[in-house]
Order: sequence, then structure tokens, then C-alpha cells
Amino acid sequence: MLPLISGILAIILLVVLIVHCKLSPFIALIISSLLLGLVNGLGVEKTVSAFAQGLGDQLSDTAIIIGLGAIIGSFLVDSGGAERIATVIVGRSKKSLIPVAIGFVALVIELPSLFEVAFVLLIPIVFSVSKKLGKNPLFVAMPMAAGMMTAHGLLPPGPATVIGASAVDVDLGLVAMLGIIVAVPVFVAGVWFFPKIMSKHYLKYEVSDGSGISDQEVDVEHAPSLGVSLPAVLLAPALLILGTIGKAFFPEGTVGYEVTQFLGNSVIALLLAALYALIFLGLRTGMSADKTLGVTKKSFKGIVNVLMTIGAGGGLKQMLESIKLSQEIADVTAQWAIPVVLLAWIIAALFRVALGSGTVAVTAAAGIVAPMVAQADDVHKALVVLAIAVGAMIFSHVNDGAFWLFKEYLNMTVPQTLRTWSTLVTVQSVVGLVFLLILNSICGLIV
Repeated sequence: MLPLISGILAIILLVVLIVHCKLSPFIALIISSLLLGLVNGLGVEKTVSAFAQGLGDQLSDTAIIIGLGAIIGSFLVDSGGAERIATVIVGRSKKSLIPVAIGFVALVIELPSLFEVAFVLLIPIVFSVSKKLGKNPLFVAMPMAAGMMTAHGLLPPGPATVIGASAVDVDLGLVAMLGIIVAVPVFVAGVWFFPKIMSKHYLKYEVSDGSGISDQEVDVEHAPSLGVSLPAVLLAPALLILGTIGKAFFPEGTVGYEVTQFLGNSVIALLLAALYALIFLGLRTGMSADKTLGVTKKSFKGIVNVLMTIGAGGGLKQMLESIKLSQEIADVTAQWAIPVVLLAWIIAALFRVALGSGTVAVTAAAGIVAPMVAQADDVHKALVVLAIAVGAMIFSHVNDGAFWLFKEYLNMTVPQTLRTWSTLVTVQSVVGLVFLLILNSICGLIV
């Protein structure tokens, strides 16, 4: 009983430290994890050792992938490739389809980028397109946000899927394949359905016109072409899926199996994509070797906080396992008449609403849910990873940095931001859950 009570109190303490004391999630996770181990009698040495082991294990799986993804994103931005993608796709779209085009561009650019980086990159495009259309900026901003959240939550190398796949121990390529299936309705719900239903309300809001932002002309004349820019984003997901297909079609030990598993390994896939970006978005665009080195170094600055938080979340996961709480929860919930996919979504959603950080929510929820699916097949494990990811998308509010990013750039009030941004991601999260439950039922009949 002590592990359960102390675990609940540790989570409450974590929420208080982050939300009310404004501590860094990294420090808050360390404090909560160490106190949890000490209260349960692990002793100082075993407690610290368990936390360090969890941190190391978590980063050994995720740090390389996220780091390589950050490099790709930096070259995409610095070379002008991101602007090229946006300009070509949006410029060739019919006026009625521009919001969908913006959503697709946001999805593509978000894939290798941190949320904040992609948002800052795309917001000038939002203001520019809205002026050309003579529309309220929210007409374009809402589909942009929906596209970003779809990629951020459901598609590798986004942190949610990478962290979840690592914790649950399932192939990232399989997560990517199923993630693409779920991403379609989530994307449609955010880019088309929600604006269609709600735009008559939020388009009345007086928001920023982007003065001083959208007036900055972006020079895409010397930027890489669309054909050069897109592979930097799509190469890694394609290779991950190739690895999963190869595992299903080629017998183990054959040349086909070995080649596809090499190319489909998450580290190899991201490394090849990063090298492609370095060469074709870097050196081939006229960047010197020193410049490409500078771009690479700069890319790491933005992910330090993310990696430390992910690592500390891994420490908490290990502590939950060390005091046997994860197994205790798994044993109890195994008796419940509730799909694990739904339970995983609920746990992640509660963490998201309480803590604000989707990354922390995914890490903490994955640590609790992983033992519940330890004996499950890979397909159901992948569905649970995606359930955690979409659960961690729900209701971004005042304790989430993305909420303030959206609010401040568009100069909205808090209630307006709650009715737009917060409601949008909630709709996407619920739609994602519905389709995951459908897939879970279908897989239950087949497997």
C-alpha cells in the first residue's frame, strides 16, 4: 500500500513544484523521484543509482534521435528550405484549400523541428497569407496549429512517439505506420472540421495583424528547391517504415532483411537524413564547412531543456519500477474492464492537464503504462504509445508554454485562447482516441 500512496503523493508534489513553485520540470522530477525512493526504503545510494540508471536508459534511446532531428530542422530553416516548402505548396493551392495547404506545410515543417522553432518560422507565413486573402489571421493560424500538433504528437521523430516507443519497447517504424493512419483523422479534425464548426465564432476576434512580423520579406530565390527540401523531412520516416515492412516480408538472416533493418534502424535513418540535410541544405547551398558546423551547434541549444526533462522523466519511470509501483498498478488495472489504450490516454491526459508539458506527460504516463503491456503483441504496444501521445495533446492551457506562444503572437485574451487553441488540441486528442479505439478493436479481432 505504501508504494501506491507515496506514488500518488509524489505526483501531487511534482504538480505543485512545476505549477505553483514554478520550478523547472527537470528539478521537480529529480526531487519527486528521489523522495519517492527514500520514502519507500531504498536508501540514498540505491535511490540515486536507480534515478541515474533511468535517466541514462531513457537518453540512450532518445537523445540521439532528437539530436539528429534538431540538426535536420536547423538546416531546413537556415537554408530557406522551410520557406520554399511553404511558398510552393501554399502558392499552388486553390484559395478554398489554402487552410488545408497551410496545415500540411505546418505538419511537414514540424516533423524534424521543435514546436517553438516551427511556430516562430510559420507565424510570418500565417500573417502574410491572411493579408493576401483579406482574412482574419485565425483563418490561417488554426489550421497551422492543427498541422503542427498532428506531427508533434503522432509522427516520429517527434518526442512523444520516440519517448513512448522507447519506454514500451516497440519498433518505432511500426509506431510511425500506425501513427500515419491515426494522423489522417486527427489532421482532418483540426484543419477542416474544427474550423468549419467554430470559425464563425473565432473569426470575430480582433487579433494581431502581424505588423513588424509578416512585413519581413523572406528571400527564397536562392533557397533549395522543393525537390531538394522535402527529402530532408521525409527521408527518416520513410526509412523507418521500410525497416518495419522489411521485417514482415524478408526472412531473418537474408540480405533483404539485413539491408532493410540497417536502413530502418531509427538512429541510422535519422543519421542519413541529417547527412542529407548537411550536404544538400548546407554545403550545396553555398554554406562553408564552418557555417554548417555553426548550424549544427546552434541546433543543440534548443533541445537541451527537452533532453534533460526527458532524462529526468526516465529517472521517475525507473523509480516507479524500483519500488514495484508500476507492477502493482499493472496488476490492479489488469482486472478492470477497460481497454489499455483508453487507460493510457486517460493517464497521459491527466498528466498533461496537471503539468502542462506534453513531454513530461508522455514520459510519466509511459513509465506507468509500460508494465501493463509488457506481454502484449507489438501492434497493441504501438497503439498504446499513440494513445499516450494523443492523451498528452489534450487541453493545453495556462501552464503550457505553447499556450502563451499562440496567445502572444496573435495578441489574444486568455479566454479567446482557451476557446481556440485549447479547444482545438482537445478535439484532436479526442478524435485520435476514438480512432485508436477503433483500430484496437479491429486488431483484437485479427490478432
